[in-house]
Amino acid sequence: MAASMDAGSARSLLETVVGSVETGRDLIVARVDDYVTPSQAARILGVSRTHLYKVLDSGALPCAIVGSKDRRIRMADLRNYVARAEELRKAAARRAARADQGYSEALDSM
Repeated sequence: MAASMDAGSARSLLETVVGSVETGRDLIVARVDDYVTPSQAARILGVSRTHLYKVLDSGALPCAIVGSKDRRIRMADLRNYVARAEELRKAAARRAARADQGYSEALDSM
């Protein structure tokens, strides 16, 4: 069953699609309950498969075991991982900016 979408949401979605196509960025259309392979997830994240397996092994990104050892990552979990990583990057940038500001103020007071 398809979810309904208001005109503003539809316009925003189309602008995102057009912007991605114009800039040559990859565009992924998937439901949050879809699963991807580790290779696909690594490509989405822009990391190597080796690094992705380290992330999976650490438990930072949940995965499901398929068969005896194959893994699959749910798109919702991948999206949450990206959001958490972005928040950590922003927090680190804020800390660095505060430290730099404190350093500048210390130099100015000399």
